[in-house]
Amino acid sequence: MPCLGNLVDEEFEGRWEIDSDASDMRFELCESPTNFEYCHNDSKNLIEKIKSKVRNGTKFYSLEFFPPRTKDGAANLVSRMDRMNKGMPLFMDVTWHAGKSSASSSTCSSMTIASTAVNFCGIEILLHVTSDGLTKSDLREILDDAYSHGIRNILALSGDNNSEDSDFRYASEFVAWMKTEFNDEFVIAVAGYPEGHPESTYEDSLVHLKEKVDAGADFVITQLMFDCDKYERFVEDCAKCNINVPILAGVLPIQNYDSLRKLKKLACNVEVPKELVEMIEEKKDDDEAIREIGVKFTVELIEQLFERNLTAGVHIYTLNREIGPNKIVKELGLFSKDKSRRFFPWQTTANNGRLVSEDVRPVYWAQRPKSYMTRTKTWDEFPNGRWGNSSNPAFGDLDDYHLFYMSKPINPTKYLEMWGYELKSIDDIRDVFVSFLEGTPNKQGYRVTSLPWADEQNLQPETFVIRDEILKLNHNYLFTINSQPAVNCAKSNDQTFGWGPKNGYIYQKAYIEFFARSKDAKLIIDKLSKYPLLSYTLSNKAGTDCYTNYKKNSPIALTWGVFPGREIIQPTIADYKTFLIWKDEAFALWMEKWGKLYEGSGESKKVLEDIVDDLYLICLVDNDFVAGTSLWEFFDEVIKELDNDVENVWENGS
Repeated sequence: MPCLGNLVDEEFEGRWEIDSDASDMRFELCESPTNFEYCHNDSKNLIEKIKSKVRNGTKFYSLEFFPPRTKDGAANLVSRMDRMNKGMPLFMDVTWHAGKSSASSSTCSSMTIASTAVNFCGIEILLHVTSDGLTKSDLREILDDAYSHGIRNILALSGDNNSEDSDFRYASEFVAWMKTEFNDEFVIAVAGYPEGHPESTYEDSLVHLKEKVDAGADFVITQLMFDCDKYERFVEDCAKCNINVPILAGVLPIQNYDSLRKLKKLACNVEVPKELVEMIEEKKDDDEAIREIGVKFTVELIEQLFERNLTAGVHIYTLNREIGPNKIVKELGLFSKDKSRRFFPWQTTANNGRLVSEDVRPVYWAQRPKSYMTRTKTWDEFPNGRWGNSSNPAFGDLDDYHLFYMSKPINPTKYLEMWGYELKSIDDIRDVFVSFLEGTPNKQGYRVTSLPWADEQNLQPETFVIRDEILKLNHNYLFTINSQPAVNCAKSNDQTFGWGPKNGYIYQKAYIEFFARSKDAKLIIDKLSKYPLLSYTLSNKAGTDCYTNYKKNSPIALTWGVFPGREIIQPTIADYKTFLIWKDEAFALWMEKWGKLYEGSGESKKVLEDIVDDLYLICLVDNDFVAGTSLWEFFDEVIKELDNDVENVWENGS
């Protein structure tokens, strides 16, 4: 396959290109997991998923990306892949540059980007590996490294075969060696050429594809193509050659004039239809119009492929773009809002080694799953069945979240618009939290769609259940960063609370986590003694003033599910020692993500520092999940005695 990275604008990788629908995605209530066989300890591999789709006649799509050249470009790409995964492509693939550089640990390498997508975004990844210029020893090292990162799918390519150092001349040799060395540890894909390989005849290309499949390839992804008739001939000829593995059609939506110009220069043996070229030539100075032309043409092409039953899946060469590919899959009805892969109430990884062993997490990182997965990535074992002794596992240092995949480039203007160009008092901070919860513009006229303590934008669906109660707290300078309502026997297919196997029931205790001023924290401590059903942990920033009524080394179950023929699953807990670890991160985020927006040591940064130094982080659990009212009764009593005159304004509806 040609290097499609050559088709993209060199300046694009550092730009922000965000699908306008993506920022609102969290508001949409999604269908929950009722139509999948819960297989947490027996996950299907990629080829099994593909074959299942083919058998069931279910159409699907996958996406291809290539590694950018810069650290900021790499971080932007991972963020884009994470957003585009919301549409539930079956997998994404990451391309490879010839040689060993793609296997390095640099932030821009194919291996690093693929590993990040698997482990921190929960994306099923197919990693390109090109054997050109590599020995068997090199390839074993690369594949061992890929396996250690949780990557289980490889697109085996021979490359340009320009190097005398290569142990393999043909991809079929590479595939056969992989099967011998690794058995079935990897799902192996290979490339197919509907119009023939550029260095071979069409007939010889079919022969070579047959050799790759006979060597052990599991499925085929085709070179990009624009002609349904030519693709149909290719599929029929593959059948005549007894190439019986799934074949995914590769499509490239042309999204700007430069991409068309470069595509025409590539020696890839692909003919771009004359009518498409003419339409794009007419609009060569209008990228938006060209993108619409490319989207429309690609949608019609895929519709023809599906109508003729020529493929169950399409592989979209994105050129690292987001808007065009998203429009295509949405117009085709392939963009899924189904939560059927939601094994647990938190984001899982696509690393099978971790996926099959982890089923418990502390609640504190519920809004920051990537941080949790980063800080626990070196664990040899993950909690399974119960949390156990929290003093045993070692969480990674806070420095870990400065790695590129946790510190995607920040657009300062965007966050200053949301969180304030200037901070004069704690009232300015309160207004940010209130605007976020209300979904209304702040005093600067901008919507607040995120806060420093969450990976995702906007509110989680279950937050709307208790939003009025939470708003009351924030109006009174109790700044909430994590919460969940009480749930008593919701069905596992519930649109808001559902997770896990079908025909189950979900339970959870009300929980809330918030920052409070020291004077308010003292009042809260005094009042807690009257509420024995509330479990609490709280600490100041330095950790020198801590309180809890948790039993030593005894976590509290916050969420659990009861399912037919299975043990009770308890995926979310609260734990005092883990709280103290999270506390440091939660306090650090004030200045790391908010304070750094203000240059130097100006007044806004000083105001924020002074406020944060006075805060306590407080977590409360209401153990009565049936009534679920103790928590809010407690806050009603606290608010009446807070010295801020806000409660009267709230109660009057102002």
